[in-house]
Amino acid sequence: MVRLIEVRQPREHDLVGRSFTVAGFASGFEATVLWRLTETDGDVLGQGQIHGAGSMGVVRDFGHQVSLPAGVDARGAHVLLEVFGDDASGENPPGTDLNQVRVTLFTGLSGFRLHEVVRGDTLSAIARDHGQGTTAGDVFEANRDTVMDPDRIFPGQVLRVPLL
Repeated sequence: MVRLIEVRQPREHDLVGRSFTVAGFASGFEATVLWRLTETDGDVLGQGQIHGAGSMGVVRDFGHQVSLPAGVDARGAHVLLEVFGDDASGENPPGTDLNQVRVTLFTGLSGFRLHEVVRGDTLSAIARDHGQGTTAGDVFEANRDTVMDPDRIFPGQVLRVPLL
């Protein structure tokens, strides 16, 4: 099956803030594809259109700045970004060529640092010494794809430390 939409950014488990870029390539109806960001329970945090994709089977690169509404407040929320084509028939909800990317949302995110764990490190110490308004819980949520237990980190692991 040929996919006419592919998201290249953000990647699975990336950290995103209130505003972030969605990029990839696509061909969509009237050169438009749709996006939405949902919580794990399915509640929609934001949605919109990405204009400038290809159309009529011609694939083009796209980049789109997503901005979530001011009422959305999240700190280490594991959410789902969906990018898809319009499906007027309703046969393929939410739409055709569905791309799903799990990301971690910190609406106050200004960036992040990378920290290589050394012997004796704890998430609390890493948050205090390398973060900015960051808690141990923030560091844990930012790294849930590689850290299963906040009390078990290992020398050589590279952790993302969110700056809030």
